[in-house]
Amino acid sequence: MSTMKLLLVEDAKDQQCIFEDVVGVFNEKYDLTVESDIAEDTSSALEKINSSYYGAIIDMKLGNDHEGGNEVVRRLHDLSVLVHVIVVTAYLDLVEENPLIIKKRSRDANTYESDLLLFREKYNAEFVTKEATQTYTALIQQSEGWWIGWIQEVRGVTCQERTRSELLDTLKITLREALEFYTLGASRPTESEFEKVKTSDIEFSVQGSSHQTEIGFEEIEIVI
Repeated sequence: MSTMKLLLVEDAKDQQCIFEDVVGVFNEKYDLTVESDIAEDTSSALEKINSSYYGAIIDMKLGNDHEGGNEVVRRLHDLSVLVHVIVVTAYLDLVEENPLIIKKRSRDANTYESDLLLFREKYNAEFVTKEATQTYTALIQQSEGWWIGWIQEVRGVTCQERTRSELLDTLKITLREALEFYTLGASRPTESEFEKVKTSDIEFSVQGSSHQTEIGFEEIEIVI
């Protein structure tokens, strides 16, 4: 069973107890285990939270800090910590817009269970997308002013272009078309004197992932 780690940022003890009770019931009802943690103020929230958390439910007013929730979200965003945030507060007008926020709800609207179900829906959707990704291997070579290459796992994906980038783009387009008709697992051609490139990314974003192999081939790993 998968585990989803969540942080509740909330200073009210009664809300903390309600949240923990809801998590307990949720873990009995659904096929996803929530590992919960609680922070009572802005500083402790920022000390705890990191990329190991899938999401956070954050109150706006934390102690005497009426915009503590905004501070937590701003800091997470500035530090590039990708955490899905639900803001639960009686002060919705104070909530600052931020890409990390996936929902804002009034304290008296819906329940913590609805928040957990939203996280579960997003988690399952992202898991399915991740499981659906594939890695393909292209062999490419420059020859007599042309770049030529093909995809090892898919028959018929063979392309030729004047530049390396144009070749990768054409391989991408041809691969998309071929995947509609062929099953992965075609026989592999030899690697001799060719450049080996991992081409799982349908956008071919390759920044920072290139290096030379021991036998002189450039290897580029790209993940969707």
